[in-house]
Amino acid sequence: MKAKLIAFAAAATLALGISSVWAQGALHQGEVLDTMNGGGYTYVQIKEADKTYWAAGPQTQVSKGDTVEVSEQMWMTDFASSSLNRTFDKIMFVGNISKK
Repeated sequence: MKAKLIAFAAAATLALGISSVWAQGALHQGEVLDTMNGGGYTYVQIKEADKTYWAAGPQTQVSKGDTVEVSEQMWMTDFASSSLNRTFDKIMFVGNISKK
């Protein structure tokens, strides 16, 4: 019985570890081309290698020209931000925006 409990605990720990890594999503890093705050979020336009995209995450102090790292959570198309009175064709929502 004790061996089964240990095996179950090990499996649960492994599953939680894997799910937390999965939930973190892919990491992206690039230069901030534009940024704005609204509704408690920071929106950043990022240039990463040969692509440019918008990301939004918890309000953070960043400036144009900063290098940031973001953790991909979810992409949305035709996202309308009422606080900015703007619609983004495609935007990535992230859990964190970190200056590098």
